[in-house]
Amino acid sequence: MSVKKYVLMLLAVLAASALSAQDWTGRGRLEGSVKDMDGNPIPNATIALRWTDGKGPDVKANDKGRWARMGLNGGAWNIDISAPGFQTKKTSYNVSQAGRNEPINVQLEKAVPQEAPHEELSVGGKKISKETADAIDKANQAWAAKDWAGARANFEKVLTELPDNQGVLEHLEYACYNSKQYDDALNYAKKVVAVAPDDTNSWLIIAEIELQKGNLDEGKAAIEKVPDEKIPDAGPYLNMGINYYNKNRGAEAEQWFTKAITKAPDSPDNADAYYYRGLARFAEKHTEDAKADFEKYLQVAPTGSNADTVKELLNSMKPGKPKPKAPAHKSPSHG
Repeated sequence: MSVKKYVLMLLAVLAASALSAQDWTGRGRLEGSVKDMDGNPIPNATIALRWTDGKGPDVKANDKGRWARMGLNGGAWNIDISAPGFQTKKTSYNVSQAGRNEPINVQLEKAVPQEAPHEELSVGGKKISKETADAIDKANQAWAAKDWAGARANFEKVLTELPDNQGVLEHLEYACYNSKQYDDALNYAKKVVAVAPDDTNSWLIIAEIELQKGNLDEGKAAIEKVPDEKIPDAGPYLNMGINYYNKNRGAEAEQWFTKAITKAPDSPDNADAYYYRGLARFAEKHTEDAKADFEKYLQVAPTGSNADTVKELLNSMKPGKPKPKAPAHKSPSHG
């Protein structure tokens, strides 16, 4: 064998060895939390982290639903988050080894109770037919594929034998909501809270849809069913405030915008709460308070979507400038 051929073969062997030595370990760190749809932590949830080679560690959430893992290689990771009694959540994340990675906070949806086919089938202690068991199986398959129409059609078949099953009603609520059939989603959400009065997520959906329909009293009544600590973000409070503002009820609007601000007072994602409260105060002729809110908006979101409007309003507050009329606003559309 010539020296040249030997060197080439040696290089090839060294390259193969280097590739085989690569694995999922590195200097990256991921963390996050796992909760149910009501915002309650799910202890001992399993977080399966898989790197591009299909290998990686499994992590267990603690009693507060929180988890963290160090020593991860950079690049694309596939992440499966699971817990008994809940549907598995699949996501992906591009891990950086150079800086901080944003937390991965997820909420898991309940799994619909399902029995394996046998001579006597039951769900929640109620006997069901083989046809209903088959409908549950088809509904779950459609749900996993995000086939909302198929999921709805099969879950509605299940209702004939399980008319008050919370899990079935919740899945019908979400299937209708996800397919933008909001009137039907509202109807099923009301059925959910009729059998489960503490279902906070359904109360929030009721509030959102009622406010979108302009039903201020119904929306307010639904939001007040949910403890403040169970409301995940400022959205419901913003919707309430905007509805009051558009009905020229500035003082009441201001109260709801203030509640929205307390959710995340310094977050750019929550800057609109300052903008809307500033408008309410401006309409009520509380100029100095409005000015403070507009300035806070620019502080936390200097390039926000309402930044130009805020600058115009601040400019109009200077002595000798004409006073513009505060603009009207619609509630944010369904997500």
